[in-house]
Amino acid sequence: MKLLLAVRMLIIAASLSFLLGCSHNIKPHEVLVIKKTNTYHREGCPPTNMAKTTVMTAAEAKAERYKPCPVCKPDSE
Repeated sequence: MKLLLAVRMLIIAASLSFLLGCSHNIKPHEVLVIKKTNTYHREGCPPTNMAKTTVMTAAEAKAERYKPCPVCKPDSE
């Protein structure tokens, strides 16, 4: 009975963390890069919620020819 309750709580916790997304806690000069779409984003931008991302500086992303996201506009202040 305790094992079943523990499994249910684990499933609920995993579901909540998936729904809420995980915070990357990136620094102000860093961006999230989605290699598959060749774009970089601000933290919290919706496309980054379900994508595999890499953290790098905006300058590095530009140097590697990633494009800024048209939704979150990571280059604007």
